[in-house]
Amino acid sequence: MGSVTSGFVTSVDATVHYLDCRPIDDGADLPPVLFVPGMTDVADDYREIADHIGRRTIVIDLRGRGRSEASDGWSLEHHVADIAAVVDAAIDGPMHLMTFSRGTCYALAWLQHHADRVLSVSVGDYPAREIHIAPEIADRLLSSTWRGTPVHERVDPAAVRQVLAHSRDRDLWHVVDALEVPVAVVRSNASAPIDDADWERYARLAPGVRRERYDDSPHDIFRVDRGRYPRLVAEIAAEGDRSAGPAPGA
Repeated sequence: MGSVTSGFVTSVDATVHYLDCRPIDDGADLPPVLFVPGMTDVADDYREIADHIGRRTIVIDLRGRGRSEASDGWSLEHHVADIAAVVDAAIDGPMHLMTFSRGTCYALAWLQHHADRVLSVSVGDYPAREIHIAPEIADRLLSSTWRGTPVHERVDPAAVRQVLAHSRDRDLWHVVDALEVPVAVVRSNASAPIDDADWERYARLAPGVRRERYDDSPHDIFRVDRGRYPRLVAEIAAEGDRSAGPAPGA
């Protein structure tokens, strides 16, 4: 495994942690990937991700999860502010965007105001919208396990309850529709969160979108092969690099 270091930034009512992961072969001359993971993910789940992608990858701990702490602020806008703070602190110049599950809506909401920075977008098993999640689901979620660990040990239970309480239905399809960079979307074998209508909508929006179905995978698309989605991200990122052409002065 390549090098992994931690960083912390101050955001709105929060201290946000991220991992700066570099592959064994460094990949320092390539634009990095920013990865915004899901509701019950922590950045430490992805310490080896840069070796699969082959370039520097920044992985965010969403507020109230992993080593990120927040005293208040649980809306989509607060999560967007966290992403912006990490990007400002850790990334100079162009980059690639990678998402998984609920991290997708936060990433797309950030992207709509920063599309000029992004060379490719890879979406992991989520539609282009924020989804309202009923607060009563919190107990069920917190009593479940994720990747063999009880969810209530992975995340701050109070944070999860607040995130659900502040969630709402919000359309972000227009962000995808406006993209002029390579786009990939992965769908698992689960019936949600991407349904058939969402799947077809992705095809209609982004020109040449690459859609991949992982029919052997549950919503956790890092099963059964932890490297499969990151390798797809690597392919899409390389395509984005080629489309962008050489950097000024190169």
